[in-house]
Amino acid sequence: MLNDKKIGFAITGSFCSMDDMLDVLQQLVDACLDVYVFASEQVLTSNNRFNSAKGLKEKIEKITKHTIVTDVVGAEIFGPKIPLDAVIVFPCSSNTLAKLAYGINDNAVTMVCKSSLRNNAKIVLGIYTNDALSNSGENIMKMLNRKNYYLVPMYQDDMLNKPFSMIANKDRAVETLVAALEGRQVLPMFEGVK
Repeated sequence: MLNDKKIGFAITGSFCSMDDMLDVLQQLVDACLDVYVFASEQVLTSNNRFNSAKGLKEKIEKITKHTIVTDVVGAEIFGPKIPLDAVIVFPCSSNTLAKLAYGINDNAVTMVCKSSLRNNAKIVLGIYTNDALSNSGENIMKMLNRKNYYLVPMYQDDMLNKPFSMIANKDRAVETLVAALEGRQVLPMFEGVK
């Protein structure tokens, strides 16, 4: 299903989820021929307790063999000049989720989503947020009602210490992408606790 598709893979700043992101990226590269990577600027410029910026960039480029697109101008051409069949935003932070919900376009990730939607491409969101069951819940519900948006199933990652937090199930990301290309949302979207 994926081997003839052009897929965008967009990364936002949920820094604790970069190992999950690398797993999903590797699965996609193994499953299809053409994966282009987009990242919000802070992902590749911020050293944090989980990764160095340089080390993360090297890992991503080693997997994809592509240069990472990090600006609006570089991402915009993926609508009109290099059409993508789908974009998966993994991880999708609550900040990026809110921007997409309200049509804000200010970085490579939001631009590739906006640019691809003009071609009726599918947008898959792998949401990682500490407030999915509070403030961000409203934006999650908005996206479920938008044409061409699909969510990777989520679960509560630490119910006792972070009772409002949910994260995407990385093991269902590729399944969700395939279903989105067929116009289907994978169910159940909310898997409870792991």
